Amino acid sequence: MEAHRGRERRGRAQNILGRMYQSGEGVSRSYPQAVKCFREAAELGDENGQYNLGRMYQRGKEVKRDCREAEKWFRKAAQQGHDKAQYILGVLCEKGMGIQRDLKEAEKWKLKAAEQGEARAQNHFGVRYAKGAGVPMDYTVAYMWLRLAARQGNRLAQKNIDILTEKMTPEQISNAEQMVLEWKPKT
Repeated sequence: MEAHRGRERRGRAQNILGRMYQSGEGVSRSYPQAVKCFREAAELGDENGQYNLGRMYQRGKEVKRDCREAEKWFRKAAQQGHDKAQYILGVLCEKGMGIQRDLKEAEKWKLKAAEQGEARAQNHFGVRYAKGAGVPMDYTVAYMWLRLAARQGNRLAQKNIDILTEKMTPEQISNAEQMVLEWKPKT
């Protein structure tokens, strides 16, 4: 048990050190050192290290761009419940980047992210419910998802709310606001 905790602490510490090297905060900026730290954190099972390493491979600025490697690390972090990794994994599945395109799996990961509170995923589901795209059209549910995203500062969600409310009755808006008040993220 103690060895497991030590491994977790080392992983967290390496991720923090990687962020410092990436940003140049407290140390000289060094992308190679950041990659090295994120890789060690990721291999120790740290979900933030896995996510950060995935982002580096996705962007291809600090390391050679590699969609398969990015997907691998996003998936590991997503399986541990990392909401941002879940959303990005959903996008990769949707677009077929690094993996075979799979819309069902894409929606699964985006929903997990939305249910945990990831704003981009919440905006995604708000738009889907507003349009009835793959789900029943439901302005009340759409509004709920969009409002949750907008409360986190997602400007696109706020624009989508402005468009949606023109189509809604005051009762629908009131019901949706109640849903927002009662909503709790899943962990």
